[in-house]
Amino acid sequence: MENLKEKLAQHEPTFIGMDQCHQAAVCIPLLKNTNGGYDVLFEVRAATIAHQPGDVCLPGGMVEDGEEPREAVLRELQEELLLSEEQIHYLGDMDKLYTGSSLIMYSFAAEVTEYQNTFSPAEVGEVFRVPLEFFLHTEPKCYVTRARVEPGEDFPYELICGGRIIIGEAERRSLFYQYEGHVIWGLTAKMMRAFTEVIR
Repeated sequence: MENLKEKLAQHEPTFIGMDQCHQAAVCIPLLKNTNGGYDVLFEVRAATIAHQPGDVCLPGGMVEDGEEPREAVLRELQEELLLSEEQIHYLGDMDKLYTGSSLIMYSFAAEVTEYQNTFSPAEVGEVFRVPLEFFLHTEPKCYVTRARVEPGEDFPYELICGGRIIIGEAERRSLFYQYEGHVIWGLTAKMMRAFTEVIR
């Protein structure tokens, strides 16, 4: 029992199956505006990117081997927005999101100073700002998609009591914000809503 206690004291709890998940990290960058408030800076993904070209997103990307999520987001901010480390002022860890498709997304908040609208054209098509007040006073539209969940043909029904399994539907809720011709949706919208709920 003492040996077991020692092992458990050294164990860092995690999600079961975490080793099979991809990890990504995004930043919610806040920039002071001329009204004394703050704007959130968004990117439009470059048209040449293979995954979701043209979509609105927050700066960020995949966590590389040996990186912590916070290190990854700092690196991505510098690569995508051409920022120096001195321009990025960490504010805090925000919520994590499990997408249901083997991706865990971490989020962080940071203030960006002396930003000159710079970005890397290889990754970013354009940048734009949305007042933080917009998110504080706007509820996103919510739309539901459903997928039927069924066991595979070789599923061992004989090993289950009664030989049956409940077949159901997986439900996914997609959020949408619209601001001056830009559509902010999906994981980005979920992150913004979670951030808004914290600071509200």
